[in-house]
Amino acid sequence: MHQTAVINLAQQGESQTVGFKKSTTEKDRACRTLCAFAKVNNVPVSFRGVPYERVLNTTRAMPRLNYQCLLIESLNATDRWERQPAEGWTIDMLDATEITQTIDEAIRRGRSDEPGTREPMAILRGLNLLTTDGRLNRAAVALFCKADSPRPEFPQFKLRVARFKGTTRSEFLDNRQYEGNAFDLMRRAERFLIDWLRVAGRIIPGKMEREDTPTLPVEAVREALANAFVHRDYAGFSGSIGVALYDDRLEIISPGGLHFGLTPEMLQQPHESMPWNPYIAGTFYRRGHIETWGRGTNKIAELLRQANREPMTVTSDVYSVIVTFRLPPRDGGVNGGVNGGVNIEGTSQAITKLDAVLGYIVAHPGSRVQPIATSLDFALRTVERSVRTLRESNQIEFIGSPKTGGYFARNLARGKPQ
Repeated sequence: MHQTAVINLAQQGESQTVGFKKSTTEKDRACRTLCAFAKVNNVPVSFRGVPYERVLNTTRAMPRLNYQCLLIESLNATDRWERQPAEGWTIDMLDATEITQTIDEAIRRGRSDEPGTREPMAILRGLNLLTTDGRLNRAAVALFCKADSPRPEFPQFKLRVARFKGTTRSEFLDNRQYEGNAFDLMRRAERFLIDWLRVAGRIIPGKMEREDTPTLPVEAVREALANAFVHRDYAGFSGSIGVALYDDRLEIISPGGLHFGLTPEMLQQPHESMPWNPYIAGTFYRRGHIETWGRGTNKIAELLRQANREPMTVTSDVYSVIVTFRLPPRDGGVNGGVNGGVNIEGTSQAITKLDAVLGYIVAHPGSRVQPIATSLDFALRTVERSVRTLRESNQIEFIGSPKTGGYFARNLARGKPQ
């Protein structure tokens, strides 16, 4: 190295990638520092059985948890969970309809060529969801297993959703748990949020139709949900996607930490796409559920800005990644996401609570009393009375079982039950 360059480097001092030793007698210290430099490149290297890492301008022994994470990352390219064969699983144990819908949607979006067949195994082969010897891999099961199939070997195919009262987890208003394939679980998460997220609404004079503004941009929440299913750690049997809704925020929780050197701060900026489960990510992309090339979080940020909402926050440790959306206050009008004060545009007259309940059911078919009351910020008894009146006047009907059914608008001026 040129003498001037050496002098300039020395003047800059030690850093995460630069270290100095006084003489060759410090070779052990030098070797430990070299191991730490290798860790900067996400490669775990040990000296005399101990791995090291660089923290600012110092070298220290690497914590066991950090070492384990680096080992897992180094094996991910060739030995990751989604590539492994799904032992004992056959094509008849997968949902053929879900497979067909995936390829049809991929073709419609221009994200896949027409394969000339709808034979499930041929489609899975084109999606890289078979092993080299033609068996189903674990990604295929995660994406397309039937909802009613026993999965004792895959208990992590699970979704937990909850609506908490207030801003802590001390009291539930709703708490559910589901098992199934990734696409089915994502639909269930969306259904839960449709039931519980507030909407701002107004009635436009002359139309008597309710115009709703979601509390959060639908596409932003959908992108965050899809990212949770795509990037989660499927290797842990106890892990599950979590959706937690509070009075002031929505949290989407994905098992497993960030990998390949990504940080929460980097996710808020343009960055390379480095999916932990590329086969699952590829199928979600073809289905139209996610963006590619690291655009997902940037797309979410843009949608929130356009809707005049606060930026999302991302927190991460080795156990989970949590994406948080702040909810606007209830007293912010239409732009603030209020759902209880539904006003007729151009007047100060509020529509009746009966009309508000009917309008909500029209906009959210299949809703139940408790979510309606929470979303409209009405007393539960008020909604129960309104629902009873609307049923007696034949404007709505309850469809389904007492546990899973909901209210739908009847075939009056507002259309057929949905």
